[in-house]
Amino acid sequence: MILNKSRVQNGVDSAALSASLALENGASVSQAATAAIDTIKAMASAAGNDELDLNVVGVQANSAATKEFTFQSSDGTSVIVQFSNNPITFPAASALSTSLDIYTRVAVEGHGLQSFLIQVFGLSKSVKASAVAGRSSGIQNSSNIAPVGICEQGSTTFGYDVGTEYQLAGKTEGNSGGTGECKNKNKCEPEAPNSGDIGSGNYNYLRLDGYGNGADGLGDAIGGKAPGEFSDGETGVYFIDGTVDTKPGVNNGPVTGFNSRWNVEDGFPDPDTDTTSKTYAEYINAGNGNGRRTFVVPVVDCSEGTNGAKPITIKGFACFFLTQQYDKQEKVIWGEFYTSGCTVPSGGGGLNPTATGPYKIQLYRDLATGAS
Repeated sequence: MILNKSRVQNGVDSAALSASLALENGASVSQAATAAIDTIKAMASAAGNDELDLNVVGVQANSAATKEFTFQSSDGTSVIVQFSNNPITFPAASALSTSLDIYTRVAVEGHGLQSFLIQVFGLSKSVKASAVAGRSSGIQNSSNIAPVGICEQGSTTFGYDVGTEYQLAGKTEGNSGGTGECKNKNKCEPEAPNSGDIGSGNYNYLRLDGYGNGADGLGDAIGGKAPGEFSDGETGVYFIDGTVDTKPGVNNGPVTGFNSRWNVEDGFPDPDTDTTSKTYAEYINAGNGNGRRTFVVPVVDCSEGTNGAKPITIKGFACFFLTQQYDKQEKVIWGEFYTSGCTVPSGGGGLNPTATGPYKIQLYRDLATGAS
């Protein structure tokens, strides 16, 4: 019974996370509820779970279609999927707002199992479980960053405007005498603003732990390869108010690695499934790709005036959509600040909610049952 309780708990955990991720990717609440059910049914049909029968069918909105859905199986099991704007009250006490964070609760109730030896004691065997999932608070540390540092240029969203394209790194108008001219004007704004100047000899590139000091290491990091061996003191995790090392020089190292996000390159992850969209809005409308053209960069304190290869303080993290491939003649990385907050697969959240910077989808304790 304990084993099957664990199996059902794993199922509702996965289902709640699936629904919340579906919402992040633009699904409606009814589509998110379906994603939850598809996940829990897949779990029940997996090898080793043959005692579970969660082949639930049908969907019924118990109240407003945006708050609660119930799925039923032939043996009387109920799978309830609920939505709310806070992780405490399910379903939402009032109308669900799609402009606020949405949390998901998935509960399995009254699921009967084969009795085996427990029937000797006149007992029936059934299990129930529940899970809650949704956005975390703002990420305070992450290992999932790109080796590009942008300057803090304001208090709101670090001074960057959602939907605006920026010269992020390389020979930009903001540093080392770059012109800032976009040569491929059908792919970027001809007079895009820049991400500031870290300091003399720097072009907004960073050296991340596990990638070494050379141009190849920069290319590997910017292309999303896993790091190599860490040196003493290296962890690969970067914290707000901590530091990251700058990497001086214009560097042509990004060419292969960076462009692997568009093209197949040996040793790099598969390229994005959308290689043609020019803006993030087009990217979303075309199906949201696979995420290879989005990345998270540290926002750094350029008032420190770092010269050469030195540590620089991280003030936060920001989310960018890569608008075009790297051109060796132009030597500029272009990116659109596409949202004030985005999801990352790893990282540690803080105690204070924030609308700026990345977050992750995580499980919360279900206060109604103490589960998850």
